[in-house]
Amino acid sequence: METIRKIRWLSEDSWLATLASLLPLWLWSLAVTVEGFPKPPIPVELGIASFWLAIALSIVLVWKRWLPPDVLLISLIPFVFMFNFDEISTRYKTPFILFCALILSIGMVIAQRSGSLTVRWLLLLFVAVAVLVLSSNAAQNYWNMVDELGPFEFGCFPDAYGCPPLTGNETPWWVLFFRL
Repeated sequence: METIRKIRWLSEDSWLATLASLLPLWLWSLAVTVEGFPKPPIPVELGIASFWLAIALSIVLVWKRWLPPDVLLISLIPFVFMFNFDEISTRYKTPFILFCALILSIGMVIAQRSGSLTVRWLLLLFVAVAVLVLSSNAAQNYWNMVDELGPFEFGCFPDAYGCPPLTGNETPWWVLFFRL
């Protein structure tokens, strides 16, 4: 009689575990992008589903030790973007958030693949601070661009309902993101 083999999960040092630990970050980033004007490119239902899926997935990944607590903490940074990019047109907000998630992902992979816990923490701290600075800078550059476009009525933002839309000739999002 053949015995049933016990299912073994991959170790937390595997590449699959490292890549799986990025899923909560990307799901929460998608969830954050659903708020805004004009209508976001991601449906609201998908954003809500990605929010709850990220919570469930985080619990499973932490339980299986594929998602270290420090990496989970960094995965929550997209919620800060809600405040940094508040009232910004989704034409700019969505790529800002997704590009910040990409930078965080690269930093999280490098940090998890480093051998030392101290190095990992320093790398995660560095990438978190860098993304927060870049996102604040991008938001400031967006509002400077809006000021250069001319006056808007009180309480009106570009692309908001009942307000003038962006024309399409504005500064591209990647220029605003990297402009010092």
